[in-house]
Amino acid sequence: MHQVYLIHGVPVYTRPLPSGDMAVWHPYNEGIREIVEPICRGCGYWQAEFKNWVIKQPNVVRVRSELAACGLLVRMDLP
Repeated sequence: MHQVYLIHGVPVYTRPLPSGDMAVWHPYNEGIREIVEPICRGCGYWQAEFKNWVIKQPNVVRVRSELAACGLLVRMDLP
């Protein structure tokens, strides 16, 4: 499911990928990058072409939980 977290007023978007992995993207914001990058690093890889993180399936729940702890889940869409 697509989820949007609001962290310090900046939306952080997650969406499932067909592989079971999850993409994490946010608009350019250095402060948010300093929060999101440590959460994602080691749980997947940076995909420079799309400027987003790809979180491997075994880490999806943990990354979602850590994003929620940093902000507010403001939208959740069904697949």
